[in-house]
Amino acid sequence: MRLAVIGGLASGPAAAAEAVRANPEAEVILYEQGPYISVGSCEIPYFVADQIQDASTLEVLTPEQFEETRGAKVRVQHRVESIEPDKSRLFVESLVHGSRHEEYFDRFILATGARARKLGIEGEDIKGVFSVRGLEDAVAIKSWLEPEAVRHVVVIGGGFIGVEMADAIRRRNLRVTILDPQGRLMRGVLSENMSTPLIDAVQASGVAVRAERATSVEADEMGRVASVRTDKGEIIGCQSVIVGIGIEPRTELAKAAHIKIGMTGGISVDDQMRTSQRHVWACGDGIEVPRMVDGKKILWPLSPIARRTARVAARNAAGVKPADRFTSVTPSVAVKAFGIEVGSVGISGEEAKDAGFDVEVVQIKHWSRVSSMPGAKRLHVSYVVERGTGRLLGGSLVGEEGAALRADVLVPWIRGGTTVKEIAEEMDLVYNPPIAPAMDPLRVAAAKAIRAISESKAKR
Repeated sequence: MRLAVIGGLASGPAAAAEAVRANPEAEVILYEQGPYISVGSCEIPYFVADQIQDASTLEVLTPEQFEETRGAKVRVQHRVESIEPDKSRLFVESLVHGSRHEEYFDRFILATGARARKLGIEGEDIKGVFSVRGLEDAVAIKSWLEPEAVRHVVVIGGGFIGVEMADAIRRRNLRVTILDPQGRLMRGVLSENMSTPLIDAVQASGVAVRAERATSVEADEMGRVASVRTDKGEIIGCQSVIVGIGIEPRTELAKAAHIKIGMTGGISVDDQMRTSQRHVWACGDGIEVPRMVDGKKILWPLSPIARRTARVAARNAAGVKPADRFTSVTPSVAVKAFGIEVGSVGISGEEAKDAGFDVEVVQIKHWSRVSSMPGAKRLHVSYVVERGTGRLLGGSLVGEEGAALRADVLVPWIRGGTTVKEIAEEMDLVYNPPIAPAMDPLRVAAAKAIRAISESKAKR
């Protein structure tokens, strides 16, 4: 069997390595149009902030190391132009030599990933405007900041990429302004009340958060960033712009091969990661996956899910029996920036209502450790709970410590259908004065949810 894996970063290498493990007799070839196949993209803000000094440390495995240790062949700087599954072939161009040729394969795995979303405004391609996606972006941003006379950076987007990059730039002692149309941070992850501690910490560091939308980027006489114009008619002088407004799946190859694209814009796959073409599987940031709790198809472009879907796609493409299956994703994300931890798992109150759930949303403020212990910090917890069953559907935590890893605890609770009554009365969480209080914030929030549900029933 010959198996082609198209795309690098997280899912492509994971799929290629797993396919070799699952079927050592198969010839597996990984194609990547860039020079790198395995990069720690989430480390980019810390590299820009100089917390990580050497760019090479972001490269997890070189192509040579991957071939030697994982057993698959690697073709970097090779762009796959098209695949024809019904004819068992692909067309590929060598970007180094400019040559084009066709190769024959029995099966294909698309790991084409996603690209940074564009603003769609005038001037976004001038010098000094950057997106944040790959190692090349990281090196370009840092190279621009170091020799250039950069004093002010505008970060467009208040999501976790924007927040992390704003923190990285501030650590370089540069002035930073975040533009978000609603003046919110982590919108879609945190409710307005829950985002307050983060916004307070961001503003306390000297970073401005402005409820404005960028309408154009303007250049100086040298063709470099000079300012950003907003929908409020403001002109913000700056020497660099970083765009962090999300991603969009790379689906050109899939579309050209007549592979079905889902409502999210991602490649549609079944629970075996098989596409609408019989001999093509897909994985990673370019596919849509079912969300735990309600089964809604979503895009969740983070490396843990990329690797999970890659393993399933690879085993099935390699012919493992019985077929391996992907169940669902429990959306989870964590950010640490400006001295604040944010952890969020499951669905938000707004998402729950959109999905047809009757929910109670509660919020508490407690302590990260016993309050009399040195270093105890306030911790905010919010739960989304189904009223009828008391089942936990989602939760978020914000504080200076103890938020992110506590959020991990919510994942098995949500997947297992745990109720707030079980959390409050049966979960034996750790108690140790310098680590956690006797009544952990997770149990305190559960107790409040029980009371809120009871009061809601009484009013009805």
